[in-house]
Amino acid sequence: MKHGNIIFLYLMACVVMLSCGEDRTQEFFDQTKENQWTYKTMKTRYLWKDQIKPQERSKFFVPESNFFTSLLYKSDKASFFTSSVKDGDYGISSVLMRDPTLVSPSKVYALVIFVEPGSPADVAGIKRGMWVSAISGNKLSMSSTKDLQSGGEIALATEYIEYDDENNPFWVESDTLTVGEALPYDLQDVCIDTVYTEREKTIGYILCNGFYNDGFEKTVDRISEKFIAGNVTDVIIDLRYNAGGSISHASYLASTLVSMNKGGTPFCTLKNNENEVDTVYKYKETQYTLSDKRIFFITGAATKGVAELLISSVNLARGAYEVMTVGETTAASNVMTERIESPYGFSINPATAYAYSSDGNIVSADGITPDYVLDELAQKEQIVYPLGNRQEYLLYNTVYIITNGNLPMSNSGQSMYEVCMPHRDGYLK
Repeated sequence: MKHGNIIFLYLMACVVMLSCGEDRTQEFFDQTKENQWTYKTMKTRYLWKDQIKPQERSKFFVPESNFFTSLLYKSDKASFFTSSVKDGDYGISSVLMRDPTLVSPSKVYALVIFVEPGSPADVAGIKRGMWVSAISGNKLSMSSTKDLQSGGEIALATEYIEYDDENNPFWVESDTLTVGEALPYDLQDVCIDTVYTEREKTIGYILCNGFYNDGFEKTVDRISEKFIAGNVTDVIIDLRYNAGGSISHASYLASTLVSMNKGGTPFCTLKNNENEVDTVYKYKETQYTLSDKRIFFITGAATKGVAELLISSVNLARGAYEVMTVGETTAASNVMTERIESPYGFSINPATAYAYSSDGNIVSADGITPDYVLDELAQKEQIVYPLGNRQEYLLYNTVYIITNGNLPMSNSGQSMYEVCMPHRDGYLK
């Protein structure tokens, strides 16, 4: 080997030794500062922080959302990540199922059950009750959920069910509607409030899909004043698609439904695992009260979190006769999440506490089983009417219970289908 080559190899060995001895800790933290923040915050605030194991350095280089998910306790179904870029979606809530008519048993349809007001789907003319049979010319499968939630512009082929002279069902092709690119839009907490008259009853109806917006309490006041002026005797609060939101907002609604002397008493209590100071939310003083009206909650498999807490606490404050539930067993979420903003634009929403009702008992982890168990999809060939329409299945049956004291027919059971609600998530505020 030539002398020059020996010197070159010697110099290279020195460089390697120097690089191996170099402290690159600061560089590591600079490159992974977002995930370092998440790890530190989760180890401090997460309900199951003792289950978080030390992470290898390589784990910190994955995308922020993936890193957050990797820290979650295996049984945690409540925590979620919010991107720094506001997510958009089509605004379609749907249920995927195989042909309910059995004309083509293997063919998959999506039944639209809710369209968010102001969403791209709403602008396109998508309505509750439509059956979607194809997306941009492609047949649906039982794994088409994401394709119906977000993405670029899509064309939804729709069909409807007709019957021949012998009452046999068959499918008829209908419109193909173009839904624009998934975009963010403002959520509406209360989508419907109206009053019905049925014999000697005057019934107020509220479709409440969440407790998110700053103007929620003013909306509750407006509706309460309207119901009182209309001499409403019973109130239906439809929470079937309510995934939660702000406990403070929910406690305000609850305060209008219970006696005013409850003001200042506990609505709920949040407790973590370390016996630290409990967080107590109290019933508030309100301008109006509906405490002299019977309350009927409509529930569904998507009803969870703060919505379940509302039902539990109002039921305890009012009693079984004055508060009844109609629909499906709720999602069974008795842990509350907290939105924690990072310095980097995104936020994490970890579970931070267990929820306890006003009586000091933990909210059931089994969900709330309604007094009248009804599945709005049990009769899958029926017309799915618009929400708020008097013929809509759950509303019709609830009004019937109010006016007759029982159901018009036996029709119970739980849905075998997963409701796909793409945008709303419960959180603690």
